Amino acid sequence: MSDPICGIEFKSISQIDNDHVDIFNTQKFAFVTVPLSEKNKNYEFQPLEIYNYGFEWGSKVIGAVPDNVNVDSADSEVRSKSVNLLKKSLKLACYIGVNTVMFNLNNDKNTNLARLCAYHLHESHGRPMWFRLAVGEDSDHEWNKWNNFLSLLPESQNKVGLVLELTEKVPSERDMMRWYSEVLLGISISTELFVSNKCGYPVLRREFQNLLATSFKNKVQVVIHGEDLHGKGMDAYQKYIYNLYENKEPLSVYEDFSRGYEELLQIPLQPLKDNLDNSTYEIFEKDPIKYKQYEEAVYQILLDRGSPVPGGEPTSQVVMVVGAGRGPLVRASLNASRRSKIPVKVYAVEKNESALIILRNLIKDPFFSEVTIVDSDMRKWEPPEKADILVSELLGSFSDNELSPECLDGAQRLMKPDGLSVPCEYTSYLAPMSSRKLYNNVANQASESSSHEDSFHLGYVVRLQAVNLLDKVQPCFKFVHPNTDPVVDNSRHLSLEFNTDMDTVLHGFAGYFDAKLYRDVYISTHPDTHSKDMFSWFPMFFPVKHPLLVRKGEKIVVDFWRVVDDTKVWYEWGLSSPVPQAIHNSRGVSYWIGLFS
Repeated sequence: MSDPICGIEFKSISQIDNDHVDIFNTQKFAFVTVPLSEKNKNYEFQPLEIYNYGFEWGSKVIGAVPDNVNVDSADSEVRSKSVNLLKKSLKLACYIGVNTVMFNLNNDKNTNLARLCAYHLHESHGRPMWFRLAVGEDSDHEWNKWNNFLSLLPESQNKVGLVLELTEKVPSERDMMRWYSEVLLGISISTELFVSNKCGYPVLRREFQNLLATSFKNKVQVVIHGEDLHGKGMDAYQKYIYNLYENKEPLSVYEDFSRGYEELLQIPLQPLKDNLDNSTYEIFEKDPIKYKQYEEAVYQILLDRGSPVPGGEPTSQVVMVVGAGRGPLVRASLNASRRSKIPVKVYAVEKNESALIILRNLIKDPFFSEVTIVDSDMRKWEPPEKADILVSELLGSFSDNELSPECLDGAQRLMKPDGLSVPCEYTSYLAPMSSRKLYNNVANQASESSSHEDSFHLGYVVRLQAVNLLDKVQPCFKFVHPNTDPVVDNSRHLSLEFNTDMDTVLHGFAGYFDAKLYRDVYISTHPDTHSKDMFSWFPMFFPVKHPLLVRKGEKIVVDFWRVVDDTKVWYEWGLSSPVPQAIHNSRGVSYWIGLFS
């Protein structure tokens, strides 16, 4: 069920007759939701006859707890009978092997339900549980109900998902971003929300269509429930949903490349300390945008520096590509030379012995005749001449986290006094964010770690999707090259203040960057200026160990440090508002970037 496809829900036994039995074993619906017992006024357990059939319960059927179960009722008799009915329903779910159990989250207070669900999660070894919540006029109230319930569950929150029941009131796009940042698995739609088209077939209003289009991108499934109100059969509702899905907006190049990486935690690369492997180079070299921008930057510099005066000859330029890898920046520089008709002499400086093999084969091509390969760390090489243009691609997801400042500071002695660096400056950015799934992923990693602590003190590279940014992205650390400071110091400290416009939970901070290559030529992962179709970098994620409930209007104040010593660089981060938390990654004990191989 990885794709956002359509299931059907039967609310009662009266809806299930012999004709419907075939639905369980067909491909018409991706899954079927049926009540685990028939609800009645006396709260007696009446398992449906349908459970006598030998279906593939684990893959096709979701068991729903009866609507009248209210284990948190103020009426002690109702509460007692509800507890008994719930326990019997959950035992049946275990017996017949349904993969998932779904509950309605009706009460503002769900303390007892959380306690009983925690028991079931333990006894069933983590059988997934879906909780349905109706979204109406007061989104803050509904979200707080959900958050309060989750806060009561002691463990296994990664096995708990949310299903939103749509009503006539369509949630705003901003409200939906908050829901997507939860573990939102399903959108439940009653047949009553459908209207008739000219031919009498069921369709949804435009605002519902737009909501589902975004839900599909977030891999949210659709659950149809209710009676056939249009006389076209329940298949007509299913076909309509599939039609919306099939006609959704095609994935962008970035979205297509990143499929499968959504919310996947990746440890950042350290190309200075560790040599990259061939497959890593190959992936990044497929980027359709990055090298075009580099070519354009070098092209403009060549025109500015090498164009001939009237009646003269163009001035040849010395280009040094430091950290040349397998040569894509070398090719971009040569392309810029051909376009500008300004001759160049190119030095390709690389320390990775495996990448050097590719480079040496590359220069056998006459196109690369102007290239000299240098086997050296850029910080140690003594060049035969100085560079007019120093070209590098040493940036990480947080701009400086692959030690571009340290590398380029060490390499700027290779440049002429008026030499130019590509990039010439870059800036990291931060924004507070909420993502229940990402936090659960870190928590799961922490539970498997021997220290149980390190996972919350790491910075991760992540394709952020099910994420709610809580305020505008703000600039963090900036670096300029060549660095003309009298004393070079790449340590940094900054305090940032953010405001929230809704009740939410802070799970960490999203990190982005942009880089000025030359004049108006940029590359960017900033959400507002992202270089279209560029996929070489996913954002960074800096978690907080203890998720923090933040109320609308409250300020979030975070301090970020970039710390440098003789052998490594690391980040530390800590909250001071609305509630102070201990500094993360203090002394770089969990996460650091090595300055040497």
